[in-house]
Amino acid sequence: MRSLPNSPRAKKHTTVVAVAAAAVLLSACTIGDVSAPEPASDSEAAGPEPTLSVGSSAAPTAHTTHPEDTPVSTARTPQEAIEAIVADNPGTGIAVAGGGEVVSAGVTQPVAAWSTAKVPLAIAAERAGVADPEVVSRAITFSDNAAADTLWTSLGGGQQAAQATQAIIGTATVPATPPREGFSAFGQTQWSVADQAEFAASLGCLDGAEPVLAAMGVADPAQAYGLSTLEGALKKGGWGPGTDGSYEARQMGLVTLSGKTVAVAIYAKAPTGDYGQAQQMLTRLAQQLAAADVTWPEADCQQAAV
Repeated sequence: MRSLPNSPRAKKHTTVVAVAAAAVLLSACTIGDVSAPEPASDSEAAGPEPTLSVGSSAAPTAHTTHPEDTPVSTARTPQEAIEAIVADNPGTGIAVAGGGEVVSAGVTQPVAAWSTAKVPLAIAAERAGVADPEVVSRAITFSDNAAADTLWTSLGGGQQAAQATQAIIGTATVPATPPREGFSAFGQTQWSVADQAEFAASLGCLDGAEPVLAAMGVADPAQAYGLSTLEGALKKGGWGPGTDGSYEARQMGLVTLSGKTVAVAIYAKAPTGDYGQAQQMLTRLAQQLAAADVTWPEADCQQAAV
């Protein structure tokens, strides 16, 4: 357990009225700036894409089988709970943040952010006044790569866009050019689960985050796994092949655990290399987190999951 650094982004809190309004909109799934994507082409219909550059090939077909929950009943603290969960799920990482602290276990070193980096990218575009609501909806709810590339370009691309996005993250360096050929620069940001959970805990306080949080609360059937299996979750996922070709998947967001709004980041790398197995691993983590009978730390900024 370590203390979180003080952050200027936690100085401004979303009002209760805004939270209530967002909750109503989310429950109806009819947010004005979130709409379904156009029918996919044949190449897109196979499943969600990893965070690739425009023109790169899509990910393997998504498999959304939800494994049975396995409760972790012996844990007494959040740290014990997540340590027990990752011990039961090799190749995974978990972090939970709130109340000035973050606990993490498993794969805790920085790894590629993939499409989770679209959240700070979209917030940066909102702050700069260059975020088209439809583009934000596609980039966040449906993880559309072309939409995210549009946001990146709207920020000036390259170093200018990287600096604007990094200013939102605060704890990770966003590359100006793609470190790996064929992948987006922002998607290859190296972001640890601990720093990502801390970021999620502060989302409700960030200027420009409200429309992004709203889009995070809209369900996408193609991503119905992991944190998406927890009712009312505000979440964003990312996935793609690691340097060894094996698929890894991760999610971050705000979820309700034991009646509290909790900031969570989870990661899984499939031992078979299959994207579908990585999805199932994230679902198992989410279910075990929900089943753990511990007192979780509450997110610092209350943009609550409903």
